[in-house]
Amino acid sequence: METRITYRQVIDRLQESHLTHTTLSLPGGARIVITERGGRILGPFLTVDGTSMMWLSESFAAAEAFQAFLDAEDWNLGGERVRVGPELQYSVPDRSRFWETYTLSAEDDPGRYVLSAAGTGGAWRLSKDMVLDVYPSRGRKRLHMDRLISEAADPLRELVVYRELMDGVVYAGYDHRITLEEPESDGIVSHAWDLVQINVGGVLVIPVLPPIEYSDYYEPLEAGTQVRTQHHLCLKITADRKFKRGFKAPHILGRVGYFNQLGPDQACLLVRTFYSNPSSSYLDEPYRSPGCRGDSLQVYQDDGALGAFAEIECIGETVGGNMGRSTTTDAMLLWCYMGAPAKVGRIAKHLIGLDPVENS
Repeated sequence: METRITYRQVIDRLQESHLTHTTLSLPGGARIVITERGGRILGPFLTVDGTSMMWLSESFAAAEAFQAFLDAEDWNLGGERVRVGPELQYSVPDRSRFWETYTLSAEDDPGRYVLSAAGTGGAWRLSKDMVLDVYPSRGRKRLHMDRLISEAADPLRELVVYRELMDGVVYAGYDHRITLEEPESDGIVSHAWDLVQINVGGVLVIPVLPPIEYSDYYEPLEAGTQVRTQHHLCLKITADRKFKRGFKAPHILGRVGYFNQLGPDQACLLVRTFYSNPSSSYLDEPYRSPGCRGDSLQVYQDDGALGAFAEIECIGETVGGNMGRSTTTDAMLLWCYMGAPAKVGRIAKHLIGLDPVENS
């Protein structure tokens, strides 16, 4: 059975293990936890006993399990994290043996972040330097990453119907700015790769332009997993099989919504907002399809082997090579709403153009 983790459990485990962290208060009284180990953003949590709106590792539930997690140097803490891509270039020595040779560099994740306060506005900064192996046999790449995390105002706040929309609904949101810089130009390209882990049981709604093209990174999805309307793709998140699907930048509008009904009286909506720039070069490609590029958004679902979760994966703009820039800053916002399903569904219609309750 799926274990949901509370704010109190997270803080207890981090304090017991003497892991550097901080809490950032958000509008509406919610909070997120930012960890130095792994550079994770955990939550949001509405109360100290409230469970995380993002997926978190069940190892947080007990001190012994969390210590075993740390002893194993596991990466899968949950929440939001940032890696560096392209994936094949930095993680796969031999694409013909993708699964057998896949390598997660410790420099990439968990990395060696430094957590610090950023100015007087309550924002926090995660910074790290890293040196990554470049495959196949292209040497090593030095990079610097700087991440600024601050609260984000409710995007609906100026609407005439705002009071009615938010009656009985709680909002929590944050702004995540990711700067990636290459100290030396050496012909090697890189991009930030932001991943939000989500709980299973809901539907992921992607607003798209109708000619949408997508790529399967593993095996194709079964019929019925993805449902298409004129302007949306809806994916059922179940964690009963592994898949990864990428979506081409010209057809992605820069918002993704995840609606999860937690019971008859409560639902959660997460909305990821990012910049999908078709003029940028998105260089990730399926390991069996050389040259199949251009995905600004990817959706991954685990089969339960790593946990009952899926991921919203957004690709930042590319630096290095012939891109004409050595640094870039990507904005990744997360807007979160919790309340009665019908009310949260109506909010979804304003932000992603579709009410999952009406269209279930």
